[in-house]
Amino acid sequence: MNLYVSNISPDVGKADLQHIFNGLGEVLFAKLTAISGGGAGKGYAYVYVPDDERARTAIAALNGKLLKGDRLTVSPMTERRGVIGNAAKRN
Repeated sequence: MNLYVSNISPDVGKADLQHIFNGLGEVLFAKLTAISGGGAGKGYAYVYVPDDERARTAIAALNGKLLKGDRLTVSPMTERRGVIGNAAKRN
């Protein structure tokens, strides 16, 4: 299952995300991106968890989790019309 993780603090790196997802089985990170704007900016990541049950466990455990001052939003990634591929293919 493809997951979309948002509201990531600019202080969070890929290793931080891997650490919090650790223990949930195989997890593939596709992309961690910082969005800068008028403020400090927030980031987002695409995460692929091959096992749907573990992906749902990750959503339940990590959605709203405080990480370096910001509460993460973790949700299933919805397929959008016109977008080709998925997080697993973006490695």
